[in-house]
Amino acid sequence: MRNHLLPAAALTLALLGHAHAAELPEREYIYGAELMTPKERDAYRANIERAGDDKARQQYRQRHRERLQKRAGERCVELDEKGLVRSPEAGK
Repeated sequence: MRNHLLPAAALTLALLGHAHAAELPEREYIYGAELMTPKERDAYRANIERAGDDKARQQYRQRHRERLQKRAGERCVELDEKGLVRSPEAGK
């Protein structure tokens, strides 16, 4: 009888996990987040929320991207197009 309960239990857990995931707010990936402190990531999110419109948010993102590219260079790493840290040796 125990063997019959395993598939039902697995299905229940899968459904609960899916429901929980659906409740989580979607978060934007932050360009260069690996190079930022948690406090900096919180400030980034707050600044994006405070930006008045799409144009202001895009301008803020562009300035942020430029700052993080500079930081990456200072740390002798590269950021790919998505803002993920890549070692300069990775492409060789």
